[in-house]
Amino acid sequence: MNNELINEDKGYYNYFQRGNVRLVTKKYDDAIEDYDNAIRLEPEYAPIYNFRGYAYELKGNIDLAIINYNKAIELKDDYAEAYSNRGVAYGKKEEFESAIRDLSRAIALNPNLAQAYNNRGIVYDNKGEVDRAIADYSMAIELKPDYAEAYNNRGVTYGNKDEHERAILDLSKATELKRGYAIAYNNRGAVYRSKGDYDLAIEDCSRAIRLKPDYAEPYSNRGAAYRGKDDYDRAIEDYNVAVELNPNSVEAYYNRGIAYYEKDDYDLAIEDYDRAIELQPDLADAYNNRGNAHKKRGEVDSAITDYNKAIELNPNLAEVYNNRGDIYREKDELICAIADYNKAIELNPNSAEAYSNRGEAWLHMAEWEKAKLDLTVAKVMGVDIIMAFHNDYESVPDFEKKNDLKLPEDIAAMLTPPGA
Repeated sequence: MNNELINEDKGYYNYFQRGNVRLVTKKYDDAIEDYDNAIRLEPEYAPIYNFRGYAYELKGNIDLAIINYNKAIELKDDYAEAYSNRGVAYGKKEEFESAIRDLSRAIALNPNLAQAYNNRGIVYDNKGEVDRAIADYSMAIELKPDYAEAYNNRGVTYGNKDEHERAILDLSKATELKRGYAIAYNNRGAVYRSKGDYDLAIEDCSRAIRLKPDYAEPYSNRGAAYRGKDDYDRAIEDYNVAVELNPNSVEAYYNRGIAYYEKDDYDLAIEDYDRAIELQPDLADAYNNRGNAHKKRGEVDSAITDYNKAIELNPNLAEVYNNRGDIYREKDELICAIADYNKAIELNPNSAEAYSNRGEAWLHMAEWEKAKLDLTVAKVMGVDIIMAFHNDYESVPDFEKKNDLKLPEDIAAMLTPPGA
């Protein structure tokens, strides 16, 4: 926040100054009381409304914050900082076009306002316009080379684009510029985890936790790193702390659900997915994963219901079509199974598992050439088609007996272990 200096020793300004001190020390209610008194004495001074809006925003009352920013702009229509702050508030309400309009206006009024570029970058990021976000973060850094938050934000965006080395460079710069920057250590840990560098991820998340022990997110990220190392018990311990610190952490419930699933504790997995969905009803991946847990419990109708919901929410998730196809194949609804495997392969032509599964469905339909082609493609893509087949059947004769079919010799040979 920028402060405008006034030389006159006036009562309203004394309240205003004390309010600013209280704002910095996070005494938001006391700060607002001082701003109220300042406004009572001088209702035409725009910065008071701007700062009072910021105090309300920090308290989480975004609507009151916007009302105050509106008043500040009404009194001073070239007030770049107020436009910037109102843009941030609109962004928090996910009113992205209003946010971008205000932040662009702030930049037009003050092209050197680095925070406005940074804040507009955040909005573009949230809209999924990552290249525009990176351009804005870069401009913020150009204007203010020691802007740790902009480096952090750009690093996170590079990480989301899987540009891991760029992300690590930016996040490392953020920790260099801002001593004890727990958020940047956590974010760098998340990038290391995405790269598969689990030990470095654990190191960074642990550093973030030491710096800020009540910070839930690094516990969740460290838990994910432990899960990557197949250390599910330690992962669950970290997720437990994350949930305790932030009972509304969708990520922690979702990830703990995955860990429970990997431990074959499907009841607890479903409980966690239930909670994640309750907190974020449009989380398609949680429906998919809960469907998998229902499938493991033999609850095929519940599994299909969850897969259907996941597809409704995100029709582009290839994995869900593959999973639902498996259920249809088990129910001997082979036309539906083939249709789902087709869609999974259309969405992700590199889905080796979908080729393998479709190949097995073709076997049940005695479509031998199609089966052989899909099984061959799956094998070339790295699937152990013999093991996959034997997960369902003890042997080729077992398949033939249960399905009253006789496999062609070449396909039987493809599905028989060497030396058997």
